[in-house]
Amino acid sequence: MSEKVPLYIIGLSKEVSANEIIYSKFEAALEKVQAVLPDIIEAKIDVKSQNPEGSRTHYDVTATIKTSKNQLIYTESDWDILKICDQLIKKLEREMPKHDDKRQRDSIRKRGI
Repeated sequence: MSEKVPLYIIGLSKEVSANEIIYSKFEAALEKVQAVLPDIIEAKIDVKSQNPEGSRTHYDVTATIKTSKNQLIYTESDWDILKICDQLIKKLEREMPKHDDKRQRDSIRKRGI
């Protein structure tokens, strides 16, 4: 049974209504990817906002996933935090085919005829 990956969201204020949605989306994506990358140690999402006092806020988001072997880093920036979240999740899920060892087929020459 796989453990729950610790997920940290840094820089996003508690008043932002999308905070719970972002957390749940990333948590679901990490569970999905954990089937292929079981050695994930932690995930951190760093949000930097520009012009928070104005009518619109621009977000620069960096998602860092630490595994026992390496570190995966994804960055996005946009005006909509939920759109950024979806784009980062798509980038993370693209790692699945790269690390999937179960997809290898047996060679035709090695099969018993």
